[in-house]
Amino acid sequence: MKSYLNFTLKGGQLFPVWIASFIFFLIPFYLLVKEFFELTATEVPAGGPSLRFFLYFVILLAVSFTFIYYRARLVIKSLEFNGSKVECQFHSGKYIGIIVSGLVLSIVTLGIYIPWFTQNLQRFFIHGATYNSHKFAFRGKGGRLFVIMTLAIFIPFIVVGFIVFTVLNSNIEIWIYKVLVIASLVSMIYLTFKWMVDIRYKNYLIRLDTGFFRAMGKIGTELLLAVILVFIFQRLTLFSIEIWRNSGMLPTTGKIIIELVLAIITAGFYFPMAFIRLYRYFAEHTKSNIVDGKQITMGYDGDQVTDFLYIWKQILLTVITLGIYYPWAFCRIVTRVLNQTFLKTDLISSKA
Repeated sequence: MKSYLNFTLKGGQLFPVWIASFIFFLIPFYLLVKEFFELTATEVPAGGPSLRFFLYFVILLAVSFTFIYYRARLVIKSLEFNGSKVECQFHSGKYIGIIVSGLVLSIVTLGIYIPWFTQNLQRFFIHGATYNSHKFAFRGKGGRLFVIMTLAIFIPFIVVGFIVFTVLNSNIEIWIYKVLVIASLVSMIYLTFKWMVDIRYKNYLIRLDTGFFRAMGKIGTELLLAVILVFIFQRLTLFSIEIWRNSGMLPTTGKIIIELVLAIITAGFYFPMAFIRLYRYFAEHTKSNIVDGKQITMGYDGDQVTDFLYIWKQILLTVITLGIYYPWAFCRIVTRVLNQTFLKTDLISSKA
């Protein structure tokens, strides 16, 4: 029997956290950009970046991680299953310690510590959650994520980049590097997600059961479709605008504005559908181990086209309101997705 998840967070509850973060982020961001342009101007300051530059950057990081903390609390406490809510007990002091030490060590080690920093953040949020008085535990290791990042990103980019730009030294082979970027992105998405889905609840171990090449094919297909459809949509639309402009009915300013709007729209035209299709795929392959002849499986039975249109409606409302609508869009999208996500317990015979 299927039991569906529920999400009770409303946009009005998230709005105070969002608007405060938005305002406190926007001001230092503007000042940071201003400092950056001064730094990259023709007459570069002799002393290099000013102290204000680093101060604004630190403020941006502080605001970002503060927003992550409070939104995570609201989200986790709003998860509900079979009439019982997920509880969370987070200690802000411990969170601050993880952030400060993680950022310092990541800088000192030139980024090498990032996988362990990520592990500590993931563990903090999952270990602080409980359901029916039973705690969740994250089992992923920073060392494994380091290997994933090294094999999926650093080694391919360094090796192939050296060969393409140094040995071959030809613009004709640049496409090889572009293919590498896409391949690395696909493998990184799968391996990182598989690393993240490694959770213990009581005696159940929740993990992905899909193979590497099958998942790579699925992710690669969605990314390829996204690129192709966005390219076609953008070309056809811009072609129509060019005809309109040549007719004299569209001023240059209007063309610029329309192209900016189209850049935002076409950049993510297919991605809501890709998200839904990949979410369905990974949900169907999220399973627990067998405990006392029982196995917990996950699934998603929402209609892809209907959900695609719904998500795009929320995105457009967010764009039109310049981000003000984001809390309601976020809550409504998550509610719709989770309300169609189910868990069920399958009985596994001893012969199986």
